[in-house]
Amino acid sequence: MDIANKVAIVTGASGGIGHEVSLKLAAAGVRLALVAKTPEKLMALKKEIEKKGAQVIVIPTDITDGKSVEEMTAQVVNHYGRLDILVNCAFWGPPGSLEQTTEEFWDRTIDTTLKAPFLCVRASVPYMRKVGGGRIVNIGSRAGKFGEDNRTAYCAAKFGLEGLNAALREELVRDNIHVHLISPAATNTPFWPSSGAKLTPEILERFIPPETIAEAVLWVMQQPDRVIIPDVPVYNFRNPFEGKSSPFAD
Repeated sequence: MDIANKVAIVTGASGGIGHEVSLKLAAAGVRLALVAKTPEKLMALKKEIEKKGAQVIVIPTDITDGKSVEEMTAQVVNHYGRLDILVNCAFWGPPGSLEQTTEEFWDRTIDTTLKAPFLCVRASVPYMRKVGGGRIVNIGSRAGKFGEDNRTAYCAAKFGLEGLNAALREELVRDNIHVHLISPAATNTPFWPSSGAKLTPEILERFIPPETIAEAVLWVMQQPDRVIIPDVPVYNFRNPFEGKSSPFAD
């Protein structure tokens, strides 16, 4: 698909993978709607993108709330006149043992990491149908394929995202809407220090750069419509946490 002048929503655009995806899409000529819960970092990214001549709007949104998501999506279409691309980057998933996983912890993880992508897809698809198709990219995780210690809720959410992606791919293919999953392993984002991971220079050296994941997102979008790319796993060449039962272990 030629993505120049297409319109994209990027959730979780305030940092990490979402930030890098936004920059890559802007460089490819995509018109952007940056979405996250708080506007400060989004506004800084907006200025950075505008300096490069790309079109961009910022819409602070609680993507775990269905009405807010529908309003945000309608605002994008009202501004640009169409919607072609959705990239679901937002997540929440700090470590927690089974005992530490309270009902509130579980709900926040599932709501942000699994429910929110569902809500964004549900709101976006009617607009994509009107323009004859589109692309949806969900950022999964290695934790959606393999269990990880002290990550009960996060693994459940990412495994669920795998299932959601598979079902959407089958349902939406008839509308020329391609649904892709990008499944990174440990990637160098602010998540790790904010979650208490013990990071050494060697660990950081082994992390996947977030720009690499953004390049994978851009690549799947640019493939011909006749090609189906269901999942792109991107793993570390060497395990950053080799010898540890968990990235959060001492």
